[in-house]
Amino acid sequence: MTVKITQYKWAGKWGPFRITNKCEECNLATSTIQSMMEKEFKGKDVEFEIKPWLNHWFYCMLRLAWHPPIIIVNGRKFYQFSHKEPLFDRKKLEDHVLRELRNS
Repeated sequence: MTVKITQYKWAGKWGPFRITNKCEECNLATSTIQSMMEKEFKGKDVEFEIKPWLNHWFYCMLRLAWHPPIIIVNGRKFYQFSHKEPLFDRKKLEDHVLRELRNS
């Protein structure tokens, strides 16, 4: 079974609303996960996709995630930005994904 990591970035549009400014935390999260795809998850059945948060705000809210960057692993919230925890723990994500691979 494939493990799917989805990142929701501060971007997108919904009705008359558009996000036009950039988010450094989102860019850092993207870079970190892309690096993990090339190193820790290389050769493993792991997919990574990036989606604009505003286009998918309702999906995120249903998972109790409202502040990008948001990282969802196999449909479940792994991380969302907070000022107390501005960066996700790379090792925790690696352990979580590898555990999902073993359990599938």
